[in-house]
Amino acid sequence: MLTLNQLKSFYSNSPLWLQKLYAAIPYDLRTGVEYRKWKEFLQRELSNEEYTLLKLKETLLYAYENTDYYKEVFDTLDISPHDVKTTKDFALLPTIDKDTVKANFNRLRARNFPKNRTFYVATGGTSGKPMTFLQSTNVWKKELAFNMNYFSKYGYHPSMLKASFRGGTFKNTPNIYWKYNPLYNEIHFSPFHINEDTIEHYVNRLNTLQPLFFHSYPSSLLLLIHQIHNKGLSLNYSPKVIFLISENFTQKELHTIQSFFQSTVTSFYGHTERLIFAPNYSKDLSSYKIDGKYGFFELVDKNGHALHTNNVHGEMVGTSFDNFAMPLLRYKTNDHTHFIDYNNNIIAMVEGRWKQEYLSGKDGVKLYLTALNVHTDIFKNVLQYQFHQKKSPCVELHIIVTQEFTEADKHKILTTLEQRGGHAIIFSIKVVKQLQLTPRGKFKLVVNSKKV
Repeated sequence: MLTLNQLKSFYSNSPLWLQKLYAAIPYDLRTGVEYRKWKEFLQRELSNEEYTLLKLKETLLYAYENTDYYKEVFDTLDISPHDVKTTKDFALLPTIDKDTVKANFNRLRARNFPKNRTFYVATGGTSGKPMTFLQSTNVWKKELAFNMNYFSKYGYHPSMLKASFRGGTFKNTPNIYWKYNPLYNEIHFSPFHINEDTIEHYVNRLNTLQPLFFHSYPSSLLLLIHQIHNKGLSLNYSPKVIFLISENFTQKELHTIQSFFQSTVTSFYGHTERLIFAPNYSKDLSSYKIDGKYGFFELVDKNGHALHTNNVHGEMVGTSFDNFAMPLLRYKTNDHTHFIDYNNNIIAMVEGRWKQEYLSGKDGVKLYLTALNVHTDIFKNVLQYQFHQKKSPCVELHIIVTQEFTEADKHKILTTLEQRGGHAIIFSIKVVKQLQLTPRGKFKLVVNSKKV
């Protein structure tokens, strides 16, 4: 039997006619029994507190009995999975992170679970530490069910055409910067090729197909909007709903997207490890509600202690439910937020990694990007920018500019940067047509070409 990774590869490498033939099978049927079970499960009324505790106990016992790593953890602490009687007791266990998983891959892998029912997953590495680990195939079907349940609340059905602006691989075909994926009835636009020379092709394709649902990184849509404005183009229709994923955004950026498309914009928190799922809770997308049926969520302070009060900053920690290939308990995500309403599991918007990013300066100085957060109009003729650092203390700011951009703008930006960070960094500016994205198509504000 082929693994999920092999099946995905087989589908991706199949001719379009074969992909369409497979996609013609009704969605609920081709996604299988596991998906349909989860879909039915999400329609039930459950006590989240009781379900969470039940799943935690089940996960703890499974990890203890089937992985060498957690057997040793419990034995070293001289505790039993049965000692965990409340969710707060769970804090008896230590937290883990990406380094833990990389160092203990085989010991975290469940001995009893068949390899042909597992698949490899790789994190994006936006924190500089990519990680590969295992998930059981049922987790993939569960993820589909939770996502589809969320999308359906906004009127979406898999039979409807969706436009996506995410990562992926694209053929080098002139004037074609998209591909059709029959599996999800999705026109997948490349976020890597959006620039002033290609934007007209994007607009023409969108105006021809008029997909009513967008699924996109915020940075991709913002760049699309900027380039449409820059070239004096326009869309001749408005999508119904825009689903934002993976990246953070400011209220100003959200307003830009809402105003341009005149559409409902929504979002949810999720991540590659599939431990935490949190749909947006407020209209301005400034808060999210943890779904306790998906996994167990905690917020911890810098010492790893669980937080149970509102308005205290902490790191998001997740525990997998239903991953029988490699259960992860108290996994630190490197994402940060605070509780708005602890009793109802409502959190603030997850903080962007830019607040943790820094440039390496003279004499080992770390210049955090918060110090360069400029609130003047020096970037008014800049569409987007990105810091590139190859060697400390030199930093090159790459900028995509409008037609109104002048040397005076460039001088003003450089002067401001030097005023704020010139004590540590030697700045220079380069005008480019497009910025560097990760292999997944995500935007990073700082690109380090090598260790500095």
